[in-house]
Amino acid sequence: MLTLEEQLEEILSKDAEVVISSQKALLDEKISQYGENYILFGAGHLGKLTLTRLRKAGIEPVAFADNNRNIWNTSIDGLPVMSPQEAASQHAQNAIFVITVYTSQPVWEQLTSMGLCVISFAELAWMYPALTPHGGVKHPHKIFEQAVAVKKAFSLWADENSRREYIGQLNWQTSLDRSTLPPHLPQKEIYFADDLILNNGEEVFVDCGAFDGDSVQEFLDRRGTAFKRIIAIEPDPANGKAFESRILKLPAEIRDRIQIIPNATGSKRSTVTFNATGTAGSAIGIGTYEVESIPLDELLASTIPTFIKMDIEGAEPDTLLGAAKTIVNHAPVLAVCLYHAQEHLWQIPLLIQSLRQDYNFFLRRYADECWEIVCYAIPKNRLAV
Repeated sequence: MLTLEEQLEEILSKDAEVVISSQKALLDEKISQYGENYILFGAGHLGKLTLTRLRKAGIEPVAFADNNRNIWNTSIDGLPVMSPQEAASQHAQNAIFVITVYTSQPVWEQLTSMGLCVISFAELAWMYPALTPHGGVKHPHKIFEQAVAVKKAFSLWADENSRREYIGQLNWQTSLDRSTLPPHLPQKEIYFADDLILNNGEEVFVDCGAFDGDSVQEFLDRRGTAFKRIIAIEPDPANGKAFESRILKLPAEIRDRIQIIPNATGSKRSTVTFNATGTAGSAIGIGTYEVESIPLDELLASTIPTFIKMDIEGAEPDTLLGAAKTIVNHAPVLAVCLYHAQEHLWQIPLLIQSLRQDYNFFLRRYADECWEIVCYAIPKNRLAV
C-alpha cells in the first residue's frame, strides 16, 4: 500500500489532458445511449446555476426533479419540476440524471436504487466547461501547474486526518472518483472543531460572511454566555436584516455584545460590486449593488480578536491579506473555507503560513465531494490536541 507521500507523487505524475479525456470518454458512453438529455436532480442554487450555464452552452435540460413535493408540477426558470417517481417513470430509459445538490450522497443512493443513469455535477462540468468554475469544480490543470506549491502545502498539515483529506481531495479533483474521499464530518460541526480548539471564555469571535446569523447562533449554542464579544461582518442587506431579527430574540446580556458590520472585507479599502441575493451565495465582484470593502486590520484596529471565521465566497485570500497585521500581532484562531476555488486548497494554508510561522494547520470537510472544506490555523496555546 502506498504511503500518503507516494500517493501525492502518483497524483502529480498524471497528465491533465489524459485524465480529462478519460472522464469525458466515460460520459460520452452514457450520452451515446441516452443522448444529451439531462434531468437536473435538485432545483435549488446548484440546480439553477446548472440550468443557466447549460443554456449558455446551448443545452436545454429535460426537467428538474426534486424531493420537495411543494414544487412538484411547477416550473423554475421555465423548466418543469417533477417528482423523482414521475421523472424516473418517464425518463429512466432516455435521460441522464445529474445530481445538482451539494449534499449528494443520499441522492446517489436514492437514484441508483431506482436503476437510473446518474452522474455528478462535476462530471457534467468536465464535459461542458461553461459550467465551471464553480467552487472547486473545474479541470485540474492548476494542480499540475502548481505542483511545487501543492507539495509544500501537504507538509503543513499537523495530523493524519488532515493529510488523508488533502490527498483525497487531490485524488477526487484529478479523477472525480468519490471512493477516493474519506468520510466527511457532520455539517453542524463546521467552523467549530471542538476536538482541535480549546475554548476561550473571553472569546472575541469575528464572523466574516455572517449570512443570517446561523454560525453566530451555532457559536452561542456552544459557548452560551462565555464569550467577550462577537463582530459579525455581512454586506448583504437582506441577510443583515435577517440577522438583526435573530439577534432581537436573544437575551439582552448576549444581544448587547454582538455587533453587525454591513461591509465587505478585502486587502484594501475600496468600493466593490456585490450580488445582494439575500442568500448564503452572495458574493463580491458581480452584481450591481455597491458596498464598501474594509480590511480587517482597519475594522479591528481597536480590537484583539481571538477567533476569526471566513466563509466569504472566494474573497478569503484577499481578506487574509487585509488581516496581515492582526494575524501577525494577535495570532487568532482561523477557520477559513477552502472550497470556493480549487487552488485555495493549497494556496490559503500557504498564505496563512507566510504571514505567521507558528500556526498548526488542520483540514476538515463537512459535506460531499469538494464542498464545505475548512482550514483551521491554530496557535499552540489554543490547541486541544
